[in-house]
Amino acid sequence: MASKGDIQATRFTATTTNAIVAPRIRLRGIIVSNDDATNSGVVTLTNGSQAGAALFTADIPAGDVINFSFPEDGILFKDGIYVSTFSTVNAVTLLTDKYSGV
Repeated sequence: MASKGDIQATRFTATTTNAIVAPRIRLRGIIVSNDDATNSGVVTLTNGSQAGAALFTADIPAGDVINFSFPEDGILFKDGIYVSTFSTVNAVTLLTDKYSGV
């Protein structure tokens, strides 16, 4: 049986321009909200930089919230998590392995 570890929640909004989580990290889950009643939204997370390889893209229906837990070991972002697309979305909360001393 695999050992359990602590997770950390990191929230960001459209004003975030740098790395969301800079160190090597596993994405375990994600929560995305869209309060626009008529337009769907999209968020794309990339590895290493805003122009890095897209490892996850979420389409969020108008006026909805998605909450998704990744199976097995999640998605490994070897060079940190960045956001390249953030459209018609209020905020995103990433659930990752714990990466800070907090």
